[in-house]
Amino acid sequence: MIEVKSTLSGETPKIKLQEGKAYVVDFSKLNSVQDLMIVLSGLGITFPYDHPLIEHIKPFLNLENPIDMPPQPKRAPFIPLDKLDTKQ
Repeated sequence: MIEVKSTLSGETPKIKLQEGKAYVVDFSKLNSVQDLMIVLSGLGITFPYDHPLIEHIKPFLNLENPIDMPPQPKRAPFIPLDKLDTKQ
């Protein structure tokens, strides 16, 4: 059951965000494509320059304001392990 609280003026009371909490998007509250665009832009979706589909996505990207990518961690060198012979 969903409980909706309201005042006599028809306004819903303001709920403060709680520190240390995260909130899930309630898509049933979206009323337009503009609302969806706001939610998606809040995600901060980015595509690296070498993304496999970058040429398809390119018309929709803000090419005038690229952002710096954080350095990627270097892979540790492969260290082969000795085989353990458990048969005796």
